Amino acid sequence: MWHLAPFAAGVIAGAVALRLLKAGKTGTGLEKAQDRLRDATVSGLQAIESASARARARLGERADGAEAATEAGATAAAAAPAEGGDDDRGARRRAKVAPRRRKAGGTKERA
Repeated sequence: MWHLAPFAAGVIAGAVALRLLKAGKTGTGLEKAQDRLRDATVSGLQAIESASARARARLGERADGAEAATEAGATAAAAAPAEGGDDDRGARRRAKVAPRRRKAGGTKERA
């Protein structure tokens, strides 16, 4: 018999909710909440749109600058002889392998 108690509570809560919706007060409150949610969504979408437009403009400027730099670099590389030394610090750093770190609280228990 106790297993029917949650079902009965749900039926009663549903009936009360339907009466409140039909009363009108709750309906106007829901409409106001819906309008606020719609306004927030529109403003959020406008913010995303403007941010993506700015990003597109920046990427377009960088692409134009990269093309010009590539052309200038190609002419400079053709004019200068190739050097034998490796001056790229990043390549040396990448060549060094960092030791693996152990996770705290590993699976082995300490005595």
